Amino acid sequence: MTPVHRAASFRPRPVTVLAVGGTGESFDGDTRTEVTGMLAAVTDELDDRFRCRWVPYPASYGPSPRLAGDDYQTSVAVGVRALRAAMATARAADPAGALMLIGYSQGAVVIRTLLADASAASEEALLDSVAAVGFVADPHQPPGVVAGCDGWGVAGPGPALPSSIPACWVGTPGDVICNASPDSLIRDLADLSAVFSVRGLGRWAGEVYTRVRAAELQNAALTAISPRQWRTDLGRLAVAAREVRGYLPSRLSVPGLRWSNPLGGRHVSYDSEPYRRAPLTDPDGTGCEALAHWLQVHATLGLSARPQRCAA
Repeated sequence: MTPVHRAASFRPRPVTVLAVGGTGESFDGDTRTEVTGMLAAVTDELDDRFRCRWVPYPASYGPSPRLAGDDYQTSVAVGVRALRAAMATARAADPAGALMLIGYSQGAVVIRTLLADASAASEEALLDSVAAVGFVADPHQPPGVVAGCDGWGVAGPGPALPSSIPACWVGTPGDVICNASPDSLIRDLADLSAVFSVRGLGRWAGEVYTRVRAAELQNAALTAISPRQWRTDLGRLAVAAREVRGYLPSRLSVPGLRWSNPLGGRHVSYDSEPYRRAPLTDPDGTGCEALAHWLQVHATLGLSARPQRCAA
C-alpha cells in the first residue's frame, strides 16, 4: 500500500504583546493585566495568535494626573523595571514565543529606555527576545518616520533604538508630543519639567539651575538675550500657542464658558479618527488599527526578516 503523506498542520508562532500606557493611564498599585487606555484600541484588533498584557507603572508627570505623583524621570525608571519584569515573566512562560512591545506617549519612552539600557549592557538575550516594537505618539519620534512629521518629538532624540529590532511609529503632524517644531518653546518646557514634582521642588530647582547654566536644553544654541532674539521669540510664542492648542481637548469648558478648539485633541486622536497614512489598510481606519495591522503582518511575514522600519 502506498503511504499517504499528510501536510503538516501550520501552527502560527504565538506572540505576547506587552503594552505600556501613557501619562495617567496607569498608577501606583495598578494590578490590572488587561490592556486599557489608548493601546486597547491596538490590542483589540489583534487575532488569536496574540496574548496581550498590560504593564502597570506610575505613568505620572509630576502633578499630572495626581497632585503628589512621581516626577517624569522617576515614573519612567519605575516603568522600565516593571517592563523588564513583565518580559522575564513572558519569556519564562513561553520561551519559544515571540515578544512584541507597544507604547503610547510616556510608555514609548519606557520601552526606548529599557532597550537602550539593554543595548549598552550587551544584554543580547533580552534584545533577541523582542520581535518588534510599536509606538503611538512617541516623544522621541525621529523626523520623517511619519508623513508630515518633520521634527523630532518634543523630548528630542532620546535613547536610541537597537537597529536590529523592527519598529513602527504612529503619529500625526498636529501632535506636539511627537512632532514639535525645531525651536519650539514647548521643548524647553519639556526639558525643564522632567524632574518636577510637588514633593521634590528643591531637587527640581537645582536641576533647572544646572541644566540652564550648562546650556543643556534642546534650544540652548538658539536662545540669546538680544532684541533680535526677542523678535524671533514672538514668532516662537505664536507657534507654541498653536502647538498647545493641538494638545488641548477639542472642546474646553469652565464654569460659564465653553470654547470650541478645532485644532485640539491631536494627542488622543489615534483611537478615534481616520488615519490616512497607511495605504495597506482601510483609509477610514484609526492609527491604532494601522499599528495592529502592522503587528499582524509582521507576525505573519517578518519574524525572521529583520531589521525593518515602518511608519504606519
